[in-house]
Amino acid sequence: MKYRSNTRQRKKSIQGLRSFKDTLPRKIREAFLKKGKIYSKITDNWKIIVGSELYNACKPKSFKNIKNSGIKRLNIMVKRGHETEVEYSREIIKDKINSFLGYEFINNIKLINYTENK
Repeated sequence: MKYRSNTRQRKKSIQGLRSFKDTLPRKIREAFLKKGKIYSKITDNWKIIVGSELYNACKPKSFKNIKNSGIKRLNIMVKRGHETEVEYSREIIKDKINSFLGYEFINNIKLINYTENK
């Protein structure tokens, strides 16, 4: 009798702790590893990319890739009162991110307002 392993989920039990990526299904794991690296690189270097003035006014929230239309959008959270500042520098931010990564990663930027609770 041949041994068949289930390719959808891992059925074998591993004693001890497992890494987070081993517990995820294969398709989610691939998407997470591809997008997660680039998004974390953007968030880690956000102050270098946008400068100190915009760093205090906004921060990246999430990244969305719409497959059929080819739109790659970065959602940025903007503090209330700094919307016009960030709106005028939207194209500059997009160009700086694409030049930082070395290729065209973002096509569009969406601004989301938020209030900072102290």
